[in-house]
Amino acid sequence: MEYALVGVIGILACLFAIGMEFIILYKMAQKDDNTENEYEAMRKKISIRIEGIVYAPTKSAAEREILELTELINDDAEKYELVENLLAEYREKRIEDKEAVEKIDSLHRKIDETVKPAEIYSKMLSKGDSFHKCHACRRLADLDARDKIDDVRDLVGNKDRNLAYNAAMALAKFGDSEKVAEYIISIQDDKAYSGRIINELVAGFGGDRVELATLIFENDKCTDYMKRTLIKALADYKLEEFHAMYLDGAINGNEEYKVACIKALAEFGNPEDEHILQVSAQSSNWVVRASAIRGLALIDNKTSLATVKNALSDKEWWVRQTAAKCIITMSISTNDLEEILGGYDRFAADAVKQVLYKHLHEVEEG
Repeated sequence: MEYALVGVIGILACLFAIGMEFIILYKMAQKDDNTENEYEAMRKKISIRIEGIVYAPTKSAAEREILELTELINDDAEKYELVENLLAEYREKRIEDKEAVEKIDSLHRKIDETVKPAEIYSKMLSKGDSFHKCHACRRLADLDARDKIDDVRDLVGNKDRNLAYNAAMALAKFGDSEKVAEYIISIQDDKAYSGRIINELVAGFGGDRVELATLIFENDKCTDYMKRTLIKALADYKLEEFHAMYLDGAINGNEEYKVACIKALAEFGNPEDEHILQVSAQSSNWVVRASAIRGLALIDNKTSLATVKNALSDKEWWVRQTAAKCIITMSISTNDLEEILGGYDRFAADAVKQVLYKHLHEVEEG
């Protein structure tokens, strides 16, 4: 009897728990629905205001609508961003109507003058939670609010990694070499994290990349890993100031450092670098060979063409593909191309055919 009673109580307890879970989930869904409904209602309200301004019959009518719209925003970042998004949508739809576009751009400027969005995000930076502070950092950078930069700088050393990252990304957009360099050095030991972040920071940097890189390279704490990673991130920008450093690394560096330097050196396509690139094209490291081939293709003379052509038979697929992509951009004669495509070397023919067919397909699609 006692066991039966315990069993019944257990079943009732389970049913009660399931019922409570259902109620909680229902309430959460209801809350999400209410939030979505409120958002859509606000979106509609703001949309009507914008239409009222754009199509206002008189200047005074438009000014009244603008005043009501700015009062509606009332220091609310979400509403301000909703206005921004709707203005962008209106602008895109009326891109052919020059007068309407000018009205929308003028409206945006007037709203910013009245609402002062930088102040909205400055408050969010000081009072918001971590998520909102991250958002505020990015928005202040988007608005180029340089008078608020010190508030963002204070967050680079924050223990919250996500907040420090967003502050650093904002400062990169501002072009703050000193603080971005400081942040990069601080994360260099976390190799799984820092490689991707450094590429993002360099790509999004709004200042002098030479100044930024110099601060990092000359920092006593800068590791070999950091130098290699930064050299790779800078490669596409062909910074002449570091050409001599890349050349020295390509000749005297260890294997990993050499890979980074050859990759960067190849981007220049300088004829005076041909010798080191020719040597590198024979390296036992296929990454070095592929990078060297790209540089030789840019030099584009008889000797470099011969090496790129020879690389079509490389034992490594990636090198063959690199050579195939490069050779069709070089000054190769029709006879040479026909010889490759119809020759006995199937590696070379297949690599070039694949690239040519893909190129022709892309042209047709375009």
